[in-house]
Amino acid sequence: MPTSETTLEADGVRIVFFRDSDRIAHRVEVRDDATSDWATAFTSLEGRADEAWPPSPPFQQLHVEQRPTGPIVFLIGMAGKSHWSAAVEAAADRRSIRFDVAVRFQARPKHLGSAYAIVESFRGGRPRLVADSPATLDAIREPAGAPQICPTADFPNPPATLGWKYAVFNGIERP
Repeated sequence: MPTSETTLEADGVRIVFFRDSDRIAHRVEVRDDATSDWATAFTSLEGRADEAWPPSPPFQQLHVEQRPTGPIVFLIGMAGKSHWSAAVEAAADRRSIRFDVAVRFQARPKHLGSAYAIVESFRGGRPRLVADSPATLDAIREPAGAPQICPTADFPNPPATLGWKYAVFNGIERP
């Protein structure tokens, strides 16, 4: 459990993990090249403690492991009778931050995925979310402009494990 913030950084984008009630939430920040200031573009949508199927994985524990390629953030948590885990790290080329998320469920899910809220005051180039495992993902949906990464709606019969992968890039195109 972080007592402060934990940050992973790539080329012009970073993920900041922080405590939000009983959860570990995160925000996606983008660096303004002109000022070098960081601005929050998205925040993870967290659920309530009593929700079995929250909008984003209900992570309660965070561990950072230092590797020769850089730090990896490991997250675990549960809601209802389901267990979630994730590994988050900067890509080898340092152009994105990659999420590898999984859930083990005992009952048919009502919702699975990772959802974000747009920070209305953000005025920069929005970060891009890119599916990293197209066979697993239905789509990156953007209802009302808020991105949601959702695994296929054809859930396997429980008990089962299902995962989804995605990457977060700086919204500004680089050569």
